[in-house]
Amino acid sequence: MRGVPAPLTEIVRSKQHVLRSGIKLLSETQGTGEPIKKGDTVKVRLNGWLNQGQEIQKNYLGEVVVGGRNIIPGIDYSIEGMRRGGKRKVKISPHLGYREAGVENLVPPNAVLVYEIEVLEVKQAS
Repeated sequence: MRGVPAPLTEIVRSKQHVLRSGIKLLSETQGTGEPIKKGDTVKVRLNGWLNQGQEIQKNYLGEVVVGGRNIIPGIDYSIEGMRRGGKRKVKISPHLGYREAGVENLVPPNAVLVYEIEVLEVKQAS
């Protein structure tokens, strides 16, 4: 992929494994602990690019309730199954991103996105 930054050195390249329809796993580093599941609250660091390499998000730190619809579906689905300390780089199809709406002056309509996701903390659902 031209223009998209190379993965972090500790991330091992995969064969673009499909996590779910519309999400391709480009690289992954396994974390530790229990796999993340729906309902868990996760603190993440996100870096995002358009498929052509234009940065749209850098070092965003946030908290996500997995399955809680408080982030684009492609990132939400990508977090599920990760573990604390884990990292994934994923390619997200438009239907799991910002769709035809895009984000004004940032993400064009029907854009393919590339995200690096790092799980910093996990609070398991009761």
